[in-house]
Amino acid sequence: MAFTMKYIAFTFLFCTMIAAPAYSMSEAEYQKEWCAKHNGEINYKTQESTTVDCLTDNYSIELDLAEKWVQAMKKSRHQSLSTGKAPGVVLILQNSADEKHLFKLREVVEKRRLGIKIWTVGRDVELPCDIKGDIDNDGDKIYHIIGQQMYDATVVNSKQGEAWFCSYEEAEEAGWKPFLKAKPINVQELGGWVDRY
Repeated sequence: MAFTMKYIAFTFLFCTMIAAPAYSMSEAEYQKEWCAKHNGEINYKTQESTTVDCLTDNYSIELDLAEKWVQAMKKSRHQSLSTGKAPGVVLILQNSADEKHLFKLREVVEKRRLGIKIWTVGRDVELPCDIKGDIDNDGDKIYHIIGQQMYDATVVNSKQGEAWFCSYEEAEEAGWKPFLKAKPINVQELGGWVDRY
């Protein structure tokens, strides 16, 4: 009986140690580190008395745990209106299961064309995976970055082979080329008639 109790206690303790996550920083620690790295102001107070987690030169950032992505998205959009900065969300990914929240956030931002820039922290990485890999009507693989002419209009459809990238290098290694400008119009394709004013 004593051996069984010791065995059960040892098994419980061992399983608890294995299942316990490795040390991860608190939300406040992530906020402080990310904001300092991006030269932002922590806990910026808006005129409506709401608090922006980090206000940078260009973005109003809401930093939150991955499972709170909906709240983070809404808060960032609201606070961007108060600050006049673009909305941004930093998701804290604590484990691989959190990636589903990141993908869902991206999907909603993309489909609704919300213009929210997304970063991730945690798991020893920070990836602003906001480069859109698009396959155009001619089958050309083109990537778009924030601020470019077609960025907001481009919707990434993974079922058609399109993808998100975290860096230019990653996109180019996968065979994608940068979006430069619209292709020149071939007058012959327009039936050969063009008005010239």
